Amino acid sequence: MEDEIGVPARHIPNAYDIYEGVDYDEYWKSVDKRKLDKLEHAIVNELLPARGSRLIDLGCGYGRLSDCYLDRFETKVMFDGSRSLLQAAQRTTRGKAFYVLGDINQLPFCSSAFDTVLMIRVFHHLNDSRACLKNAERILCGNGNLVMNYSNKRNIYRMIRFLLHPTSPNPFALKPLTDEPNFFHHHPTDVLRLLTESGFKISQYRGAGIFDRIARKTSSLAGFSSLVPAGVRFAPLLGKYFAAPWVFFKGVTQKKDPLRAVSKIEELLICPICNSGLIQTKLGFLCATCQREYPMVNGIIDMRVDAQPAHSNLD
Repeated sequence: MEDEIGVPARHIPNAYDIYEGVDYDEYWKSVDKRKLDKLEHAIVNELLPARGSRLIDLGCGYGRLSDCYLDRFETKVMFDGSRSLLQAAQRTTRGKAFYVLGDINQLPFCSSAFDTVLMIRVFHHLNDSRACLKNAERILCGNGNLVMNYSNKRNIYRMIRFLLHPTSPNPFALKPLTDEPNFFHHHPTDVLRLLTESGFKISQYRGAGIFDRIARKTSSLAGFSSLVPAGVRFAPLLGKYFAAPWVFFKGVTQKKDPLRAVSKIEELLICPICNSGLIQTKLGFLCATCQREYPMVNGIIDMRVDAQPAHSNLD
């Protein structure tokens, strides 16, 4: 399944660093993936607010979608579990963002820190999807936007396959499907339930993953795959009826908490262990309560819990 997922089909205990050392940029260079990339850029551009104060790109990778938000938000935070991808993101964005290395299950940010959360090609790797959505809602302010996607198990391909071969996985079952390591396919009804329970109201849907497959299947026909459209015009329809393998949407928080006021972006950081505030030091950050240290190396703050000592040597 490497062609669909974009990473080697291997089991990795820590899903947050599943892409460490993976040349993810290379994955997007084939004709079909370039079409999918074009479509995903168009979708994210449509779903993101035209302007905003603070955006965090959860699972930002090498910054593939950064051109969708760099000029639209005052403050940009790029968050990933892979140091190598964050280093690539620094190069892609030319240092125009704030870079944090960490575990998406233990987000090191205070409540109401952002007005927009972007999370693309991340949800399908998460073991605890409920906790992830709760965390996204926590770090968003009132009327904050969540723009994300998920792998749709009830897509048209899986439905046809199931009707022709009833022994294949049932796409209509609500339980997430796992048929590859570190990869979960979700039913739209189940995702909507989780989002509602987490405090989100969904406003828009988009679908992707149809036309790039057509391009891939016709790649042997000289020049034909390049004529296949990216599918931008059909994305709203494919999303509305959950027919596409990838479903994108925009959710809005229902709480009223205002965006947290800070004088500098570093004030948004908290210790992911005890949720206490951090003290900035010469070499990084120190938790005033549990004394864990979080170093900053070459512009990247390492907030990974399992990588930090319990007693600080930071001055």
